[in-house]
Amino acid sequence: MKWYIPREHGAWAMFIVPYWIGAVISGLNYHHLLFFAGLTAVYFAQAPLLTFIRQPKYRDVWPSFFIYAGLGSLILIPYMLSDITLLLIGLSILPLFCINIFFAKIKKERSFLNDAAAITALAALLLFAYQLGKGTLAGEAYLYTAITIIYFIASVFHVKSLIREKKNMLFRKTSYGYHILITFATILTGWFGAAAAFFLSTLKTIFLPEKYLNKPMSIGIVEIANSLLFFIFIVTGYYI
Repeated sequence: MKWYIPREHGAWAMFIVPYWIGAVISGLNYHHLLFFAGLTAVYFAQAPLLTFIRQPKYRDVWPSFFIYAGLGSLILIPYMLSDITLLLIGLSILPLFCINIFFAKIKKERSFLNDAAAITALAALLLFAYQLGKGTLAGEAYLYTAITIIYFIASVFHVKSLIREKKNMLFRKTSYGYHILITFATILTGWFGAAAAFFLSTLKTIFLPEKYLNKPMSIGIVEIANSLLFFIFIVTGYYI
């Protein structure tokens, strides 16, 4: 049996960082670890499913899909049945995943709209963690989800400007403008943890020499490191 595992470096950061921001700012407990294990299994399940949607000839995907989905369901369903808010969060994410399925089917997964849908769905994992910690969704949960979406949209701008849109100067200038805008916006609104994270991303985007970013692996490593710093700045800013 072939085990299908998600391989996109950026997607791993998008999956891990939002959830654990929500867990840390809401108060860590053992439910966070158990629920994350279930989410990880479900996240693994999307790899064989999307592979089949892209290429229906790959019929060896189903054993790994059902194992991943089964394990995830065993953990997540009891939580969602005992807390209607967790169920509603899960249901709200489903349409976004359907958008990802659609773009996989038409083989346009690099579309910016598809990236935005995936980012929004993964950022919403922060709400799961926050609900598990606080038992209710306060306004700050949505604010931190929005900050996370804004950050990863910036990451997509940067990565696309280095690969698919490398020769598109308008796209690159738009990326620069977006980074500068979100930095100043968070400074003006007093979100200094986010402002520090966005400022660092802006410096990386504008000044890091491209000779160090000439391979997907190099780009992925830089984005993972930057996502770790984003996590640290956001969590630190919350408690200061």
